[in-house]
Amino acid sequence: MGKRKFQIVLMTGKEDNGKRATLAFACGLSSLASGHETSIFLTGDGTTWAFQGSADQIVAQGFPPISQLIHQYISEGGSLLVCSACSKHCSSGPPSQEIDESRFHEGVKTVGFTTAIANAIAGSSISF
Repeated sequence: MGKRKFQIVLMTGKEDNGKRATLAFACGLSSLASGHETSIFLTGDGTTWAFQGSADQIVAQGFPPISQLIHQYISEGGSLLVCSACSKHCSSGPPSQEIDESRFHEGVKTVGFTTAIANAIAGSSISF
């Protein structure tokens, strides 16, 4: 099987203590290890994971700390995309608060839903 596009949509923030986010990044790492072009699209409450420090001290039983998974995912070439609307209005403070994108993990790209749709059409997609 050749290289394929694989998109993971992460809509969950810290409400489950990082379990779904941990699974999403572990899935992303598995996809990268299988040689696939992989993106994780953060939307809704999932946008919280775009910010440096958001995963500090969060560990799902049986997995490495989520901060380590995020770092490893980015280091291994995974694409981390954050919803442009959600990064301003979901899980990032009061609506009046200006978002400081310099707080994003290095390499995070702000994109719209059209990018997520194009990625899904071009390959396979799964959500957490």
